[in-house]
Amino acid sequence: MKLDKIEKSILDAESHRLKNELAISTFLLSNGHALKCLIRAQQEKVWLDYQRAALATERSRLENSNHRRDELSSKLELRKLDLNVARDKLQQGVTALDNCKAELDRKREVERAVALEILAQRRRICEDLEKVYPIEAIVGRTLAFSIRGIELPNTSYDGYDEELLGTALGYTAHLVYLLSFYLGVKLRYPVYPSGSHSYIEDPVSVFQGSRTFPLWPRGSVYYRFEYGVFLLNKSIEQLMNSQSLLVIDLRHTLPNLKCLLLSMESNG
Repeated sequence: MKLDKIEKSILDAESHRLKNELAISTFLLSNGHALKCLIRAQQEKVWLDYQRAALATERSRLENSNHRRDELSSKLELRKLDLNVARDKLQQGVTALDNCKAELDRKREVERAVALEILAQRRRICEDLEKVYPIEAIVGRTLAFSIRGIELPNTSYDGYDEELLGTALGYTAHLVYLLSFYLGVKLRYPVYPSGSHSYIEDPVSVFQGSRTFPLWPRGSVYYRFEYGVFLLNKSIEQLMNSQSLLVIDLRHTLPNLKCLLLSMESNG
């Protein structure tokens, strides 16, 4: 009896299942288009949400880009202002440089005019000095010269009148002193002209005793006199070097001095 009831229940359940399947199939067949629309609507909603998210992302990127563009635009304007200021300063600098160049050219012209005037003055001074202390060659003798008519030998002084020798060296010392003054040359060995008793100083060398040396032989220690003449010749060499002249022989006192005077007269 129980088995019959169970079997009947199973058959009823199977019958209800079949009925439900048939009902579902019938519903699906009659409402398939609506279901498809529903499914499509769900798909469209998902796609639309995706597009909205993508649009929001793009809007955020666009806002960031606009903000960055505004910042760059502001910086560009500031750079333009700085560039205009720099351009104005550059123009001012160019104008100032042109003014300085013009002033420099003007000063150079003045300097050239002054230099020419100095040369002319030196030439006239040398002509006057040659009139006061004429240095002339002695006819018939090589490299023999006199100053104011008194011969001054170049090397050996044996046999020469000591008074005349001191006088000639005094003239020469005075001429060297004047030339150093007008040429603006500070002599390493200062000359102190005093007629036939002129002397010269050596502040450079290291030795014992007096640093002044006589330019006259009579009554002097002879080696000190010779050293004084050597210093006088060195002073003439310094004057010649200041005028870019080459000294061939340091012992040629008057020939070197004559060469210096002729050079200055020709340059003037």
